[in-house]
Amino acid sequence: MKNPALSLWLIGANRAAGWWMGTATSIVRRQQQLALAEMTKATAGKKPARKRKAKPKARV
Repeated sequence: MKNPALSLWLIGANRAAGWWMGTATSIVRRQQQLALAEMTKATAGKKPARKRKAKPKARV
């Protein structure tokens, strides 16, 4: 005999677990990409971009 209440509960629990796993996976991938970008930037010897200075306004 099937239990519909248990089935609904398991569907909800599975959906929540899937959402948490997807979120955690995306966070980990984003951190890995940032770490890899930092490592390759450091080994390539690229200097950080300079900030541009604002031009002084001409006085009339």
